[in-house]
Amino acid sequence: MYRFKRLMVGLALSDMDESKIRYASLVSRLASSEEITFIHVKSAIDVMKGSPEKSPLMPSAASHELIGERMRELVGKYCVYCPHGVKVDYEIFDESQLVDIDILRRIKEKDVDLIVVGKISREFSAVETIPVRVTRKAPCSALYIPRGSWPGGSRPSDTRILVTVEFSEDSSGDPMQFAIDFAAEYKITDISCVHVFDVPLGYYKRGKSYEEFSEIMRKNAEKKLEKFKEGFDFKGVSLSSHLMRLEDKHYTAILEVAKKKDSNLIVIGERRKKAAAKLLLHSVTEQLIRTTTVPLLSVVAKGKGMSFFEALLRI
Repeated sequence: MYRFKRLMVGLALSDMDESKIRYASLVSRLASSEEITFIHVKSAIDVMKGSPEKSPLMPSAASHELIGERMRELVGKYCVYCPHGVKVDYEIFDESQLVDIDILRRIKEKDVDLIVVGKISREFSAVETIPVRVTRKAPCSALYIPRGSWPGGSRPSDTRILVTVEFSEDSSGDPMQFAIDFAAEYKITDISCVHVFDVPLGYYKRGKSYEEFSEIMRKNAEKKLEKFKEGFDFKGVSLSSHLMRLEDKHYTAILEVAKKKDSNLIVIGERRKKAAAKLLLHSVTEQLIRTTTVPLLSVVAKGKGMSFFEALLRI
């Protein structure tokens, strides 16, 4: 099973940190994690929010000591689920053109299994934020926490998992295996999956109406799903499947099912590593990361894409 022994959590020193810290501590408890590293990237114009009793704004350029003190204060307040004995570490990076590489190098050195960040801004930008750049390139899983998300409790049975399925090993196998293993270990009786199928533009050339060809595509998806399921031992966990016809966008269909099932965790496949925003614009994964209102876990098998990662670190 994906144990997530070593976590890395990005702190912005803002009101978004509470949710990230709470979820990271819950993951560490469920996964019996050994270490959590909290990091912050310090810039010359960065500001750090003080507690209500103090000045509302404190220049973070003042010193690493003040930033470290604030990080410990936040973690001490919100890291409520951490198991006894877990090692907690703090690191501060000075912002630079190569800060992404510095963080990725630390991810490799610490053998990090999971990165926890806030939800990425839904607006694409030619110059993306550090969390975007790091999570796209890191050879490990990433957990995205929307602002205001709140763990319903420390019981794993409270987790309602929705897995996106594309019937390919790279994009669906690892997430489904994670969901099955997690559910089986923590006595969760059922999980859900969703696949979005499309009706090709040239359907009319086959002499069929839109609805007729839609039914053909649905039946094809059902066959592919049954074939896909044969590759897994579900260990007694039941799977409810949702086949959605594409009406607008793939990601909106997935979020519709998540809302219907009251899912509190969406599990998706490997992230794209291409940096150009125009190439990512239509990526279902990228759009889900940017629009989800519930925590989203992007699962990457440990070590996958390591050759790319190693080449990147040679820069």
